[in-house]
Amino acid sequence: MQKIGIYSNEEKDPEGKYLEETKNIIRDTLPQVEVFSVTENHLPLGLDLLLVLGGDGTFLSAARLAYGKDIPLFGVNIGNLGFLTGTELNELKSSLLQIEESKYTIEDRMMLEATLRMESGERRSFVALNDAVVHKGALGNIIHFELHVDEDFSNSYRGDGIILTTPTGSTAYNLSAGGSIMYPTVEAIGVTAICPHSFGIRDLVLSSKQVVTLKIGKSNEEYFLSMDGQVNLRITGDSVIRIQKAASSCKILRLDGYDYFHVLRQKLLYKAINTQGGNDFEN
Repeated sequence: MQKIGIYSNEEKDPEGKYLEETKNIIRDTLPQVEVFSVTENHLPLGLDLLLVLGGDGTFLSAARLAYGKDIPLFGVNIGNLGFLTGTELNELKSSLLQIEESKYTIEDRMMLEATLRMESGERRSFVALNDAVVHKGALGNIIHFELHVDEDFSNSYRGDGIILTTPTGSTAYNLSAGGSIMYPTVEAIGVTAICPHSFGIRDLVLSSKQVVTLKIGKSNEEYFLSMDGQVNLRITGDSVIRIQKAASSCKILRLDGYDYFHVLRQKLLYKAINTQGGNDFEN
């Protein structure tokens, strides 16, 4: 390993304290490695690893930034949830030594591509690691849309919106809306309606080879397309949104001994209990 980049959340580290600490840890642990700062406008070529310094939101941003670049991502948690991250900052030195000794695996996590075709003929494409969500916004009325899978009509909906999720994103907004948890390396697309005003199909799990098309008509005053909850586009006219597995995956570095179900229990199932002052079930 010769080149390591660091992508940092400036909101959580406005003075660059954690960024400098991370650089010093790398230089002390792996003195032969070149260290580069990465921003949304600058991703150096030839990186062997991208350290993502922050929480899950920072990791999602980094996944889109590194899309198609074939760079493994390794999350260093300085946020709250840290479900996607692989280590804490105070454990970074030992984690780097494990990486140097090749005690890790690389997971390929599928991403989604959403292509928006407007009434005017304009097309725009976006990618996401977690989810693509069509929703009415905070003050909007319910929206009306049709869901097609490949060339087949699936269902029509009236409600607050719909979530298209990857397995990685299945534990995020999708789970809160009543969708299923999918193991993160599974190749599938989850479809979960948000507060539907109907008793039709409320959630589906589809093959990653299938293509989902949402057709949204003029009866809707305005609505939004959100990618990972971070890239948000306001739409006011007719549109067709095509969502499918993206051409490239997100590569996530996992240290040997990583236990997904332990993380799932600690970060999600017990989080609410701990937040409310309940007992820790695990050390």
